[in-house]
Amino acid sequence: MFTAAASSLEPGFRLLGNSPQMGEVRRQILRIANSDAAVAIVGESGSGKELAARDLHAHSPRRAEPFIAVNCGAIPETLMESEFFGHRRGAFTGAHEERSGFFQAAHRGILFLDEVAELSPTMQVKLLRALQERSVRRLGGQREEPVDVRIVSATNCDLAGAVRRGVFRQDLYFRLQVIALRLPPLRERRDDLPLLCDALLARLGRSPHGCGIRLSQAAIERLRMHDFPGNVRELENVIERALALVSGTLIEADDLQFEPGLCSVDIGSEGLPVAAGPSLPLSLNEHLAAVERELVGRALRQARYCRRRAAALLGISLRQLRYRIQRLAIDDLD
Repeated sequence: MFTAAASSLEPGFRLLGNSPQMGEVRRQILRIANSDAAVAIVGESGSGKELAARDLHAHSPRRAEPFIAVNCGAIPETLMESEFFGHRRGAFTGAHEERSGFFQAAHRGILFLDEVAELSPTMQVKLLRALQERSVRRLGGQREEPVDVRIVSATNCDLAGAVRRGVFRQDLYFRLQVIALRLPPLRERRDDLPLLCDALLARLGRSPHGCGIRLSQAAIERLRMHDFPGNVRELENVIERALALVSGTLIEADDLQFEPGLCSVDIGSEGLPVAAGPSLPLSLNEHLAAVERELVGRALRQARYCRRRAAALLGISLRQLRYRIQRLAIDDLD
């Protein structure tokens, strides 16, 4: 994601856009910047959640203090406690010296937790305690260390749905969701495309291949017709690819190439993103059960609800079919 300066209307913002939607986002950031309440930034992948967090930090009283960004999905489970809270020397094999964690590094500043839904149940408990007590204990340590940290989290999944499924703690959810900041997807602010493209060309054009290159009006109209399920990150990819392939100084509509088969992510009624289309299932077990239920039902219908013939179509025994019908709660159609 690029981090060019915002429009002259509201200087000092990394989030670009003159659309009413982005103007409202920036106004919300200014309203909540002076608070210490936890902020949950909700938006699709590539919509600029970290940029929003950095803008919040830049306009807050904590602007002179650290901004620590953490991708919760990129930390191995075995290292999470040490990474978040630090460790004492000798706390585990390889701990040759004392080390501070993310909380200590972000003291008096902002700790940005990206992909917070990826936290394990164990780490959710430890994070909740740190937020409640406003202190942390290093791995292998005996005493609590007070920390003054404002938490800003981000996710592109349905965190409320994860709470309902029992995979994310409700008490932690409410701790993180004191203030919700929703970022609109790019398809809801298509009028920002020219400004975004100009910023991308200015940044990417620092290379010899991009010098002096611009988009034709037809190319901009072609961009307006695309839904951009990958949002600004996808737009950057499209522009960078066009710069590499264009032969002159004008990018035409035919020079724009989009990834096939991408699906959008919708924002649900609670303001949280909900996966759509062929995206990854929220629960693998539930998804597999749904697929199995569909196949069993299809075999039963094709066999005119004769279980023995349906079992033969599926390549399983009659006993195995009966077991699946019971386990999957399929109506008894015999």
